[in-house]
Amino acid sequence: MNIDIYKAEDFKISKWSGGSTTELYIHPLTATYAAGNFNFRISSATLEIENSDFTILPGVSRQLMVLKGSIKLSHKNHHEIQLNKREIDCFDGSWETSAVGTCVDFNLMTKGNTKGKISSVFVSAAKSLNFQLDETCEFIIFYACEGNMQCHFGSKTRNLNQGELMVITNPLNEVVALQSSEDCAMAVVHIYK
Repeated sequence: MNIDIYKAEDFKISKWSGGSTTELYIHPLTATYAAGNFNFRISSATLEIENSDFTILPGVSRQLMVLKGSIKLSHKNHHEIQLNKREIDCFDGSWETSAVGTCVDFNLMTKGNTKGKISSVFVSAAKSLNFQLDETCEFIIFYACEGNMQCHFGSKTRNLNQGELMVITNPLNEVVALQSSEDCAMAVVHIYK
């Protein structure tokens, strides 16, 4: 099991028609979003205008979770959904997708045989939450979207501060104790072998 923490200076920020996007992690590390040669990509975007259209990405499966704000997603000829804080939608990148509303979101894109899911974990102030790692995953990734957290891996402790990303590669089947002196929220990504 390997644990790496990525901070703001490690992320790539770019503009898109509706705001800006921050690439938090891409795999393999030599891949680029522009070349489309990734297995999976994790990003966080701001939707700064009231009406925006998503880039069409054939061959990409997408999952989106709202971190702040609220949006209504419309997938032409498929479905519409209202997303509030910590709510998730899954959709095909080839769909024509538009959004109404402004928000900060968290995105997972997967390609080919790569399968993954995003979820939300909330830890109340001065409480501890036991999080079960899954050894059937190739990666488990934590993104601290609110607050600072201590992650206890047996005798090792890693601090994960707001805006940082923790990438656990080849996790063992063990429990991580998550603790904080403040309310904390994390987006969690599981990428399966």
